[in-house]
Amino acid sequence: MKLKSLFFLIAAVVIAYAAYHYNSKPSQKSVDANSYLIPGLAGNLNAISKFTVTEVGNALLSEVSKTDQGWVVNNRDGYQANIKAVRYMLSNLAEAKLVEAKTSNPENYTKLGVEDISHVKAQGILFSLEGLNEVNEIIIGNNGSSGKNTQYVRRKDQQQSWLINKKLNLNRDVTDWLQKDVLDIPPERIKSIQIKHPDGSEVNIANDGEEEYEYSLDALAPEGMKISESEIYQVANALSSMQLRDVTLFSKLNTESITPVETIFKTFDGLTITTKAYDIDIDKYFTIEVMFSAEDVDQTAINIEPAVSAEENMESVVDSAMKSDPKAAEELAETSKLKLTGWAYQFPSITQDALVKKLEFFFVEKGA
Repeated sequence: MKLKSLFFLIAAVVIAYAAYHYNSKPSQKSVDANSYLIPGLAGNLNAISKFTVTEVGNALLSEVSKTDQGWVVNNRDGYQANIKAVRYMLSNLAEAKLVEAKTSNPENYTKLGVEDISHVKAQGILFSLEGLNEVNEIIIGNNGSSGKNTQYVRRKDQQQSWLINKKLNLNRDVTDWLQKDVLDIPPERIKSIQIKHPDGSEVNIANDGEEEYEYSLDALAPEGMKISESEIYQVANALSSMQLRDVTLFSKLNTESITPVETIFKTFDGLTITTKAYDIDIDKYFTIEVMFSAEDVDQTAINIEPAVSAEENMESVVDSAMKSDPKAAEELAETSKLKLTGWAYQFPSITQDALVKKLEFFFVEKGA
């Protein structure tokens, strides 16, 4: 072989090797410190249509998307998302900037928690954001140095890892993306409560209406026992600031052979709130129905005696407003029908216990 031909052959091999080596690496974009983690996000927050959070083993934690009805949590059957949590997350993410370049050696990723989530011991989460010109996939790793508001990140398709100027604090628990508020009916609006158990036993509680929290239990305490006011109040307070622990479609549950515990709350302003509790395995699932009837409005709770002082009259106005607003109650029934129908809820222990409490739990030993 001639020397010239050998030279061209060697050169061709070198060029081919270099091209292969370059193309085998993940794509790298020119990124500088002090640039935004997600360029263009700050001015296009309304363009975002979906985000997902995935952990080790490519296990989906959360998928939240924007629909015509607003933000919903896809892996909770499209239940309403917490819009405040979504907005806070997007705003925080839009402000995140790259502070300092860190390792680009995959062997050192575990120190920062930015290894691929396919890794069996991956510490971080993969956050995927859709709606901009391209899908942004970012591995969010460990927090930065103690006492500093920083965090380690790495784009999924790049080797370079970074320290950013914020702790993103992305929710790993899907329920943190849910709109947790279910109802908020304070105890002073409750006129009566009835808990009906499958065995035929009942609990009946009434608000006498003379004092804000003057409830009575329709039962006599056994000898040596007394009625616990705190247990009664726990039930009366069950609908106040009521929040879910989790939620699913009722149609997905096998409830055909289950007789539920039925709890009926009636308010002074015409509402009837009925919860039904279904025991499935070790969990309790509740359905909620809110109805309004003008015939159930207690007029005595809103009538104000004219022969009182101005100060007493104002106090009466406040008390009656707390107990009765039929127009608002009717509106609540309408909105609740749209929000609650078809869903089965799980509640924190204190709420679920209150909604299924049996009569014997209302009694405590005298002197206790």
